[in-house]
Amino acid sequence: MTLSIIIPVYNVEQHLERCIQSVVSQLPDDCEILLIDDGSTDRSGMLCDELQQRHNMISVVHQHNQGLSAARNKGLDIAQGQYITFIDSDDELCPHTLKENLSHLLAHPEVDMLEYPVEVHANTPKAYLLSFPNETRQTNIFADWIRREGYLHCYAWNKIYRAHLWRDTRFPIGEYYEDTAVMPRIIKQCRAIHYSACGCYRYIMHEGTITTSYRYDKQRQLFINNHRLYLEIKDNISLENEAMHLWTCCLNLLIDMGRCSDVDRIDYHYLIGEVGKHHPAYGPLLKAVPITTRIKLSPLPIIGLQAYCRLYATFKSTLKA
Repeated sequence: MTLSIIIPVYNVEQHLERCIQSVVSQLPDDCEILLIDDGSTDRSGMLCDELQQRHNMISVVHQHNQGLSAARNKGLDIAQGQYITFIDSDDELCPHTLKENLSHLLAHPEVDMLEYPVEVHANTPKAYLLSFPNETRQTNIFADWIRREGYLHCYAWNKIYRAHLWRDTRFPIGEYYEDTAVMPRIIKQCRAIHYSACGCYRYIMHEGTITTSYRYDKQRQLFINNHRLYLEIKDNISLENEAMHLWTCCLNLLIDMGRCSDVDRIDYHYLIGEVGKHHPAYGPLLKAVPITTRIKLSPLPIIGLQAYCRLYATFKSTLKA
């Protein structure tokens, strides 16, 4: 088996067939599609069974609702492919995406992971495109990923992985933004990563999608995962500038958390204190960031982190209003 495609399914009866059609239309014969029905309460489970009857490459697992991570992990447990990829069941692939990129991987066995472009559809007139030049990195893989700000697009999908990368890695159960927790661990194992300009993953943001929901607990998890990565690299001299960029990313997440209507003020002030304990020196920080960020950060050493976060949270909320 060359490729296993893991597709978690939960209450997506309106989108599932479109997703599956975009996949089966471009797959070679020696591939499998694993539909993990995570306790759907609509017709999604029945549609999975119907699709299995129509396509020999599809296998279906029905389980009690346990969340996205558990569904992906179940797929990882039973996957037979030499390579693995993930697709969310309300998204779709552009034609030739898998076939062309899989061909590249088979021709270059030293590459452990391939990342390809993403087209983000967020109910706006024009889609946002995250694209990459065609290039392969074989040295300083993790450092290069940090420099590319890979932590800003830690999606599990839009990538094809050599299966061994997942041998000892699973998605955390019960966490939001689970991709951001596991991706650094995956990157560290890679001997080479290929960034492909071929194909495209169409990420379609619907009402209720995690990344469109603005709740404190969700934003908190995203902050925790990114801050954990910052703590991991902050003492690495070769990544000093990158660590400072990541710290400013954490600061922006912290500010956004303060704008959540359900913010837990006690917890929020505690997290601000934790960020303050590991604050980079202002001089090197201001030198490392672009001029626009430098201007934005200029009040910070004067008014302190607590007041700074309150100030910018209020400012952002005012702009949005």
